[in-house]
Amino acid sequence: MRRPALLVLLALLLVLLRGAAGCSRDEPRRAPAGAGPAAPRVVTLMPSATEVMAALGATSMLIGVDQYSEYPPEVQQLPKVGAFLTPNLEAIVRLRPSLVIVDDVHAPAAAALRDAGLETVACSLHALPDVKRALRTVGARIGRAAEAEAVVREIDAALDAAAAHRPAKRPRVLAVIDREDGGLGSLVAAGPGSWVDELLAVVGADNVMLASGVRYPKISLEEVLRGAPDVILDLSYAARSSVAPWRAVDVPATRTGRVLELFRPYLVAPSPRVARAIADLAQAIAAPAGAAATSGP
Repeated sequence: MRRPALLVLLALLLVLLRGAAGCSRDEPRRAPAGAGPAAPRVVTLMPSATEVMAALGATSMLIGVDQYSEYPPEVQQLPKVGAFLTPNLEAIVRLRPSLVIVDDVHAPAAAALRDAGLETVACSLHALPDVKRALRTVGARIGRAAEAEAVVREIDAALDAAAAHRPAKRPRVLAVIDREDGGLGSLVAAGPGSWVDELLAVVGADNVMLASGVRYPKISLEEVLRGAPDVILDLSYAARSSVAPWRAVDVPATRTGRVLELFRPYLVAPSPRVARAIADLAQAIAAPAGAAATSGP
């Protein structure tokens, strides 16, 4: 290789290394004269943000996702950029996205990405208003504002429909987020302020863990007995194998066979798939005794 070409190559490598280390801010790349604006290149650091992109019809704009993003199925083939609490900054910078969607817990990582010349947008997703806000914020940033408003209208319509069809008698529901495989150890429930708690209120159910004061409390079997739930919704990964361990617990839900496997990602974490979440929960709390005592797919 001739010496001038070698010097140019070394200079380019230095620029890339400085950007990855956060020592300088990348200059925006200009589109060729006469060309339209480049399509956004988006990286998401949490499954909820990936679902926001999908709801906006913008999955094709994704170039990288966190390791837990699995919906829609096509994102499973994209490069992974670390876990929710430990994003891989080097992998993100290497993809050279035009936008990185982060959560509020990612503040230090977001600052480092901005130092590397990357644009970020924070979408803290915990409740229904957060989902609507994220749709509008991200939609505005990627040129999908109209699509965002359409999805928000669909969410509002689903909420209105659920409010009009709440049961006359509110069932007492225990929603379990996590437990040990094959048993009832290490129980984690949906408490007040959680995503599932909010959806249960929408469909007309009372969360037996409402007084816990913790969004995701760890609970004992004694607390399950005291709660005396009419319905147990097992949203844990372990429930996909079986809900049989619940048969040993003497509460109204087990006596009437109203223990349901309901492992659905859009129930465990905030998602724009609100209509599906509401429909599943409404059907579950309305299920007659003995209708769903075994695990589902």
